[in-house]
Amino acid sequence: MPAAKTKSNGKAQLIRDLKSGEFAPLYIISGEETYLKEYYLRQLREKVVDPSFADFNLIEFDGKGLTVEQLTEAIDSYPAMSEKKLIIVSDFDLFKPPAGFSEVLPEILGDLPDYVCLVFYYDVLEGKPDKRTKLYKTLEKNACFAEFSHQEEPELVAWLERRARALGCSIAPEDASYMIFLCGNSMTNLAGEMEKAAAHTTTGVIKKYNIDAVCSPVLDAVVFDLTDAITAGKFDRAVALVGDLIAQKNNEVMIFTTITRHIQRLYAAKLCAEARGGEKQLMEMIGSKSPYYARQIQNAARRVPLSWLRKAASLCAKTDSALKGSAVDRQKQIELTLLSMAAELKGGKA
Repeated sequence: MPAAKTKSNGKAQLIRDLKSGEFAPLYIISGEETYLKEYYLRQLREKVVDPSFADFNLIEFDGKGLTVEQLTEAIDSYPAMSEKKLIIVSDFDLFKPPAGFSEVLPEILGDLPDYVCLVFYYDVLEGKPDKRTKLYKTLEKNACFAEFSHQEEPELVAWLERRARALGCSIAPEDASYMIFLCGNSMTNLAGEMEKAAAHTTTGVIKKYNIDAVCSPVLDAVVFDLTDAITAGKFDRAVALVGDLIAQKNNEVMIFTTITRHIQRLYAAKLCAEARGGEKQLMEMIGSKSPYYARQIQNAARRVPLSWLRKAASLCAKTDSALKGSAVDRQKQIELTLLSMAAELKGGKA
């Protein structure tokens, strides 16, 4: 069977190949969305390899210990009772390979036998191609680059609705958007959170209160709540949330970086509103693809004056420098900054 022609839009090509059963000789699977990467790697295992002969026709390597001899031997040996064999190499840095690989990789990967389906799969390593290298020119002609980024909100909402139905439940689009806002956009994480919410509901309909009751918020969502507490005059709650985040082993600098980013987004939302900008413009300004998140930021920004946001941004910049010093009590410094923000708002100095 002839190999499928590869294209730079490798994600779509991989999906088409799985449907047609005509596989490229070389796939490079990478990206931040682990759920989809694992799903399509699993599909390749199922479609390319007959389970009865998997011991002969499925070869998997950890990239750390891979040698030239192991790779060439796996490629050169014929499949048993099958047209194809599948070779999977995990977390091998193609563009900064170990000694011995640099000179031979273009030759090996540029002339793979028809019976080979070779996959370089990236989980821990990022797997970004280096287009300046000689190897990239070879891969551009012969490889299918399948990069799986996080899905955008409309796609995730539709997927969560399907997940809910598979669990015997339903969820409204607005509540699905809220789950993404609260739990992040990792499909692996969302799948687990959906199972928890489905188990919690007694009506078969997953509502916001089910999500709040059992789902675990990501750092961005907690910081949103924390900042809301400051602007509502609930300083004790804000400090308690900081303590909870630190108890959960979140790094103090990362916590405060997220707080700073949130203040900057509120500032951007305020400026956007004053300029009569729309939702799309705000999403571009804050670097978000989520209409739901943009609406939440807009609503939160309406509750605080622009001058306070300027002061809060200035306080964040000063604290950021202090936190990078070795002698500071980081948790105390964060709490003092939040106290200063609360005082500015309460005292009407903003």
